[in-house]
Amino acid sequence: MNYRSNQALAGRIDLAARSASGPYSRRVGGAETKRPAPVRVGFIGAGSVLWAYLQMIDRLAPRGVAVAGPIGARRREIWDRILTLRPGAELVATAEEVVGSDVDVVVILTSASSHAELARLALEHGKHVLVEKPFAGSPTEGAELAELARARDRHLVAAPFVHLAPTFRALWTEITDGAIGQVHTARGLYGVPPPDWNTWMYQEGPLSDLGIYNLKSLTTLLGPVAEVMAAETATGSSGAGTVPDVIHLTARHEAGALSSVVAGWEIHAYRRPGLELYGTEGTANLVGDDWDPLGYQIFRTEERSWRQIGSLDPTWLWTDGLRDLVVAVREGRAPLANIEQDLHLLDVLEEARRSASERVAVPVTSRFQPLDLRLEPAESASGHIHDHTRSPDEQR
Repeated sequence: MNYRSNQALAGRIDLAARSASGPYSRRVGGAETKRPAPVRVGFIGAGSVLWAYLQMIDRLAPRGVAVAGPIGARRREIWDRILTLRPGAELVATAEEVVGSDVDVVVILTSASSHAELARLALEHGKHVLVEKPFAGSPTEGAELAELARARDRHLVAAPFVHLAPTFRALWTEITDGAIGQVHTARGLYGVPPPDWNTWMYQEGPLSDLGIYNLKSLTTLLGPVAEVMAAETATGSSGAGTVPDVIHLTARHEAGALSSVVAGWEIHAYRRPGLELYGTEGTANLVGDDWDPLGYQIFRTEERSWRQIGSLDPTWLWTDGLRDLVVAVREGRAPLANIEQDLHLLDVLEEARRSASERVAVPVTSRFQPLDLRLEPAESASGHIHDHTRSPDEQR
């Protein structure tokens, strides 16, 4: 067999990241050329998610790629906590102060109901915008934001960013190259025990909070959804109260594949892969959750064996969309993201709610052009074969 080398791929990714992100200057033909100044990033919202984005800033700042600007937090008790953990942080009380500052990028981390309003405010002030999921309350609201971003010539990107993980991209490359034939069935799972949240956190439901990770992954792998069915239940045992806290969704993709997603706040543990894909010539699993991939597995029927590939980048963070955005701003290119796909996901979320309410299959009319996430094939073999049906000396 000719395997891909995850070590070589990781090396390419590391080289690309270093070449795209620093240092401030370099010599070309004996002359020093200046690199762009660091991108200044402001934040609106100071909940728990903020710290993961600040961790990404801390990775980018030493290379001169990005620096933190003002953090908008309304409650003064939060200021004390931020300053204790991050002395010298620039804190402001309002969103207007963030968007009115000299930042290049605004990251919106507030409650979902305010995402669209704040994204619009930032775009109107000429900022590039990253919004946590869901980035708008409806497809119509999302389309208005996307049009505003185009009109202002600003980037608008939306979480989740599972498609940026090197491990996911390697799996995407294998699936696209036909490693398991034509994919006809896929399953996604993401659940957590009941979180200790304010009640407003539950109002959007588990599909837009948790299941959207799987939906982003599955639509990236299988293309747009053409029809959706969903069913949900409220266990009543979590902070969600009467709001449904478990949902099952089945999707028919435009290309013909079927996929299903289970998401909920009452799923306490699981051992199965976060993603499973079944094709006409084999099976593929993404090990771990798609927002934190630990590797992937490929089973090819003709070989009767599993190939196991470890994570291409164990340090990858699910806030990587911020890195992608600031590098795109510095380089004057588009981010490796597709707001049309996120608009499509808003459509899927809306039609899934309708399906669960009316107990019918609902068509999804929007479409998007899938991204090319290809990683180059490696020159040398890699991957560990493990097959319980054959003795160790027969493994190859």
